Amino acid sequence: MLMRLLVLLLLPTTVWAQGILETESIRQRLFDRIGNRDSQSVVPEMLEGTLGRVTDSESVWVRIDDRGEFRKWTYKLSKSSLSLPRQEIRIWLQHVSPDRSISQGKEYNEWFKKKAAFELGKTFYNRHVRVEYDYSEVTYRLTGMVWSGRDSLNLWLVKNGWSFYLLSDEPPPEHGDFLAAEKQAQRAQVGLWKPELQK
Repeated sequence: MLMRLLVLLLLPTTVWAQGILETESIRQRLFDRIGNRDSQSVVPEMLEGTLGRVTDSESVWVRIDDRGEFRKWTYKLSKSSLSLPRQEIRIWLQHVSPDRSISQGKEYNEWFKKKAAFELGKTFYNRHVRVEYDYSEVTYRLTGMVWSGRDSLNLWLVKNGWSFYLLSDEPPPEHGDFLAAEKQAQRAQVGLWKPELQK
């Protein structure tokens, strides 16, 4: 009888303790999941298409022929990153920026950015490209490295003096290529490296 009484008295405590343990277990699992999500390294994804328009010096528009693939992006990207009639998506070029590379006065800066975009479009328009991209859920943008065959558009901008290589917190796999491209442009004195711009 005494044993039954003890069990009855301790039962609520045991159930209460189990409830706390379960709650803590759930909380710990959620915390671990959030920690894992933050610590996962971002692996760039790939897409392919045809280079369409180059409307500015910071990005390119890639036409995707696969309607299903394109439809996937219509739910994710902002309107400024989509062209529905043309079935194009905008790719913001990583590690380069003609806009942030030039500071020679408003008029020259505007000309320089337009010229960089024009030359990029003239060189790569309508070529098949593959894109290694990261998607930002904050800005609803795709940023990445764009390749046409063995040529990288990002590296091309640096090699031809249209942009400096913009260093990021973590150097990309193409870090050495970017440094070599910048040295090549400097030796050739093209674009940003013209002697009259170095004064």
